[in-house]
Amino acid sequence: MAGMFGGGGRREPSVEELRAQEAQARSEERATAQERTEMQGAQARRRLLRRGGLRLLFSPARQEGPGFTRKLGGGS
Repeated sequence: MAGMFGGGGRREPSVEELRAQEAQARSEERATAQERTEMQGAQARRRLLRRGGLRLLFSPARQEGPGFTRKLGGGS
């Protein structure tokens, strides 16, 4: 009767399942690392904005933000 409800011993995971689990773990690690990098970049930009001065004047961080639109092409 145990076979009727899927009872029995535990089976070993297949190679494909193990690879899928490892790939999932690597993917989560990469996502965490990317999130950490983005957070550090945002903190660096905030720090730069707080310091201001000539560093900010010539910094590419000054050109970032919602109000900045980059025009393509030269001239006026």
